[in-house]
Amino acid sequence: MRLRGAGGAAAGAAACAALALAAATGCTSPESSASADGRPSAEAGLRNPDPEVRQAYDAYWAAWLTANRTPDPADPALERVATGTQLAELRENLAHSRTAGQVLLGEVGHRVEGVSDAGPGQLVLHDCIDLDRWLIHDARTGRPVDQLEDKPTQLGAFTLKREGEGGPWRVASLRVIGENC
Repeated sequence: MRLRGAGGAAAGAAACAALALAAATGCTSPESSASADGRPSAEAGLRNPDPEVRQAYDAYWAAWLTANRTPDPADPALERVATGTQLAELRENLAHSRTAGQVLLGEVGHRVEGVSDAGPGQLVLHDCIDLDRWLIHDARTGRPVDQLEDKPTQLGAFTLKREGEGGPWRVASLRVIGENC
């Protein structure tokens, strides 16, 4: 892993960047259906997501990346793509970024591994996330702050919920289930 900048002043930002997915979207303990290398095991029963599910997941990331450019915890776009604890965590992270005078800029790479059923109106989408090009910047100057530039890819299990028959899919929670996927 490489550290951008001279260090010291933004040590907390470097730690945050190292765990950007967890810090930006919430994290719990690893999932038991992941293998030792962090990839889902065959028993996870993954299949390709339906276009509607993939569209909802892509909309979640588009809204989250946009919200980080000018951190506003009250951004109404977040309510259209997230719900429950995930929505609360997104808002909390945006409030922290605003207080710290920081924004996250760039892009996030995705390699969706598949989805599995998680109960009525719920799916779990497994995505290998690449955060190397999503960096913390000083909101005032636009310059990147000290942070890790080379971060491990992280396999995340995103629970999507559909509230009501035909309602939209929204991200309800996230678990980081492995690294270097």
